[in-house]
Amino acid sequence: MTSIGWNANVPPNGFHNRADHDRPASNDNPLGLATEVGDVDIETTPEHRNLVEGDPKCATWTRAYDDPDVTALRTHLSANNGIVGLDVVEPGDVERATRIFHRDGFVAVADALNAEQLDRLRAGVDDVVATLLEADPDAAVGGGAGGLPHRYSFGGTSASRHMFHRPEWTQLIDLPTTTPILEAIFGSPDYIVYGSGGDLALPGAIEYQGLHADTVWTELHDPVGGVSMRDLPTPVLHINFATVDLTPINGPIRVIPGTHRSRAPIPTIADEPEWMQLSTVCPLPAGSAIVRDARCWHSGTPNLSREVRAMPNVEYMAPWFRSEALIRSMSYDVWQGLSDHAQRISRYVVCNPGEAVIGEGVNHPRRSERERVVDDQLSQLTNRDATEYLRRR
Repeated sequence: MTSIGWNANVPPNGFHNRADHDRPASNDNPLGLATEVGDVDIETTPEHRNLVEGDPKCATWTRAYDDPDVTALRTHLSANNGIVGLDVVEPGDVERATRIFHRDGFVAVADALNAEQLDRLRAGVDDVVATLLEADPDAAVGGGAGGLPHRYSFGGTSASRHMFHRPEWTQLIDLPTTTPILEAIFGSPDYIVYGSGGDLALPGAIEYQGLHADTVWTELHDPVGGVSMRDLPTPVLHINFATVDLTPINGPIRVIPGTHRSRAPIPTIADEPEWMQLSTVCPLPAGSAIVRDARCWHSGTPNLSREVRAMPNVEYMAPWFRSEALIRSMSYDVWQGLSDHAQRISRYVVCNPGEAVIGEGVNHPRRSERERVVDDQLSQLTNRDATEYLRRR
């Protein structure tokens, strides 16, 4: 995958140039899934609605490895990028991992994957990336990542909306290195799986994503305004797995510590202090896991290297939490091959025996193509079965 990317013919996304009626661009997205998508035709989801604003810093740059501005940023990031004193814990240190998670809203865990698991995950990533680039050779679509070129969301580009059809992803649901940490964070083994996806940044992804939270919920209805989702224990967490060493220049995820409980408005890219752009989880070796509260402000950063930076993930809900993001997206056959614990926590996403998962096995960068596949598969069902499937989805 080292020859992928750096397509100079793809212009940078330096400005917010996608009109949204008469409302200006904003990184504030308090309504989560209730946010109206409107007429903006971009590859994103309601909970990531705030990603559509471009990175003004790179508006005049060329998407080329040796562009002077790209070179200058690469030099700057090499010298300054990364959270100073980043805490990285071992899988067995569950108490410390849990304490750091609740303090910061995330924790980095080394050696979450063994060599065999990591090799399998890398092979799966390479296969999906090849499929996406066959349909989008210049990586200009930016499927599922706010419309930013050279970035993709694995779940966002899946016609089933998740990656449960890939064994490379389902192997991550119940790991001896992460399950004890999950149980400690949630205070119970009764949490559930609701998704699998993750993201990737190809070489030449020169833009910063806007900071955002993965608000896969509608905000609490509290008529007196006394309680918000920010006041509750962790409702949702995601675990991202690094398939390559995360370095200062290959697009490490950035996370702003402590923001999982913050009610402050999320700043736009243009208004961020520089330390937020340098608040990245690196250096971190391949095979590590980043466990993060979905409310924590985070985003992708520029990949100015020559390697693909991919971080597949698995997504969990607390025992007490449910939302409209919970859909049936795992086949019964896949479910049967899981561990006992993984089967139990996957019970809300598994389909009935013999029931097809609509969109399963199809990854495509363009939403119109994914919707065409889904519509075609639904049309092959009886009206009753199609209606029932959509009602339960």
